[in-house]
Amino acid sequence: DVYVAGFEENSNGVNVAMYWKNGRQYPLTNGASDAEAHSIFVYNGDVYVAGFESAGLNNVAKYWKNGVAVEVGSRSNSSSAFSVFVSNGDVFVGGREKKGDYEVAKYWRNGVGVELTSGQSDANIYSIYVNNNDVYTVGREFVGSKDVAKFWKNRTSTTLSNSTGESTAYSVFFNDGDVYIAGNDGDRAVYWKNG
Repeated sequence: DVYVAGFEENSNGVNVAMYWKNGRQYPLTNGASDAEAHSIFVYNGDVYVAGFESAGLNNVAKYWKNGVAVEVGSRSNSSSAFSVFVSNGDVFVGGREKKGDYEVAKYWRNGVGVELTSGQSDANIYSIYVNNNDVYTVGREFVGSKDVAKFWKNRTSTTLSNSTGESTAYSVFFNDGDVYIAGNDGDRAVYWKNG
């Protein structure tokens, strides 16, 4: 079975979050407000989709389990989710949330938030992977005058790029003790193995 998460604009110009299973479409929102789905994970027959939906002036990070929405982000601070991973029944959602003037890189475990950056500059998580009790997240953080690809193991961060160009990490995978990360470094598509 092939599962794809995304969104589609309806006839009123509103983005509807949805997923497809083997080409069949499953809307997650009713089209009353903009919503996007960015990640999908199937666990024990249950379908988890992460994304966000507009709620007034803010977006709210959420995931849907078999079509039922669970908000993880705050309604008072704009938040977005870009990745979901389920491990031993625990639901991990990675993304960002506004804190003061900036967006912090953040993930939620069963709805409880964990901030990975200080809130002194914009940052974001694009992918999350859990192995045993270790949480691997990747994304980017604005450092100096550019976005820099970052990797966090639990709450410890590692800078992936030292180039003069901007860089971002978009996907992480763990296999046989090795951590693989895909992204861009300047104008090059790259992957990192163990940093």
